[in-house]
Amino acid sequence: MRNEGRTGIGGRDADKIQKIISKGIADITARIGELRSDQKTRMLAAKGRKTVRELDRNSRAAVILQHKLLAELLEENKDTEFGRKYHFADIHTAEEFKEKVPLSFYEDYAPAISRMMKGEQGILSARQPVYFAMTSGSVGVPKYIPVSREELEKYNKYSVEMAFGVADEYYRNTTGKGVPAGPGLNAVEARVKETNTGVMQGAISGGVLKSVRSLVPFLLSTPWEVISAEGGKETDMKYLKARFALAEANLSFMDSVFITGLVDLMDYILEHYELLCRDICFGKISEEVKVPARIREMLAPQLKPDRRRANELMREFKADTDMPIIPRIWPRMSWIGGIGTGGFFSYSKRMRKYAGKSIPFNNLCYAASESFMAVARHMGDESYVLLPESGFYEFIPARGGDDERTYNIDELEVGEDYEIVITNLSGLYRYRIRDVIRVTGYYNETPLVRFIYRKNQLVSIAGEKTNEESLRWTVEEFSRESGVEVVDYSVYEDTATAPGRYVILIEPVRAVRKGEIPGLRQHMENALMRANPAYGEMVMNGTLSPLKLVILQQQTYLLYRDMMIAKGASANQLKPVRLIDTPFKEQFFFALRENYDE
Repeated sequence: MRNEGRTGIGGRDADKIQKIISKGIADITARIGELRSDQKTRMLAAKGRKTVRELDRNSRAAVILQHKLLAELLEENKDTEFGRKYHFADIHTAEEFKEKVPLSFYEDYAPAISRMMKGEQGILSARQPVYFAMTSGSVGVPKYIPVSREELEKYNKYSVEMAFGVADEYYRNTTGKGVPAGPGLNAVEARVKETNTGVMQGAISGGVLKSVRSLVPFLLSTPWEVISAEGGKETDMKYLKARFALAEANLSFMDSVFITGLVDLMDYILEHYELLCRDICFGKISEEVKVPARIREMLAPQLKPDRRRANELMREFKADTDMPIIPRIWPRMSWIGGIGTGGFFSYSKRMRKYAGKSIPFNNLCYAASESFMAVARHMGDESYVLLPESGFYEFIPARGGDDERTYNIDELEVGEDYEIVITNLSGLYRYRIRDVIRVTGYYNETPLVRFIYRKNQLVSIAGEKTNEESLRWTVEEFSRESGVEVVDYSVYEDTATAPGRYVILIEPVRAVRKGEIPGLRQHMENALMRANPAYGEMVMNGTLSPLKLVILQQQTYLLYRDMMIAKGASANQLKPVRLIDTPFKEQFFFALRENYDE
């Protein structure tokens, strides 16, 4: 019989050795994960450098590429139902294309798209859709846009690879080394469903993420089980994204479609860091957090106790310092990506407070469900390089009039605003997405553009036509002159008052006293009169009443976004609420105003 008392390992010793072995395995696994993450970062940086070179090359031949692309699309689709109707076989120039094919809106395609979703082929395009992009429904009910494989590849190349290429170029120019490697925090979700014929459908950003799913385990802190989870009331997505991101000390980048997604996440982290750190310490997801049992079960193998990381985080969160929080909890953070231009300016300012001055921001792209149209060429760029190979573009001057003649990319004037018209790679022809852009310059032969406003988001009670750009400038000037920083803002057309008036709703960063309201209202009025002289003239002559300023309660806009997500909206697509244009929005926002008026 063996003498286990002398030669065996006692219970406590066995437990200790098992813990040492387990820790060793965990350390090795983590190290392998880091190596794989570094490899994926370098791979994407290399692809990104290639994409940057391709963009530069194409921008120098943009005019030729535009006409070549149009000719290819006409030839390829001449035998489709749409191509036969408009005699694509007989069209040989861009001018003939404009003469024979009418300008169009979604409503012109809706019946055909409905048939395509049922599996019919050869209707709009010879290229079969591999995805149906569901629009945000910000201007009505959601629409379904067919997306070909070629179109989806453009999104992948210019939203994923380009971002790493731009970051890599930035660091090579500033440090002599490539972009720091490491996993990233991803705030994008990929809740993708299928049509009855087996074609994927959902937000276009989710489709792009699903197409690079193989990279997720090695590149992102966010597990695929979280990225693809159903959100809404059943799952606290902010907790899950924050939980896994905070556990990763070597996080090197953060990205979202819109910068609001990252601001909301940082707000959540700062409010709930004690809960998050406790769960990291013990390697669990607290029962008080809304996470379905099946998701808890799937995530359980990825939850490891990490007391050291939890203590590191708690020290930084509790530290008495004015230093920005992001570089303290993630020292390797190297870039932050998310659209933060135009109406997102206030969120970009808030994100900069979290990130500090040294971490570069990438404004990523100008894109829609219908087409990936333009991309930021450098870190910090607020104008985007139009992609000449991503669609055939036409431009209608936004200055008004009945003339709907369209201009090509080489006929545009710098400083002018245009409604953009696209012919994409998936079967939309001379399609008006109702976006107005401003040409800010040229990058070689390619226009540099900046989104200004959506045509149906104009405020115009008496013909004064205040657009989103004017409203943004007004609020910026208001903040500068009054010293009251604004979290977010909206406008409402009050036509029940005679004469009509603007009601501007703002959520200030600090509390506003009732006695301040008259002075703040005048600051806003003066700024709006300068932004839109036609508005100012109508107020002066009595055609419009002076505006009313409404102060909203703290976190009103955050509450609205959370509510919309709980109702099933995609977090990837939530844009700022600029126009209070539905009874639902009116009821929600006016119910959350402070209990005093101007």
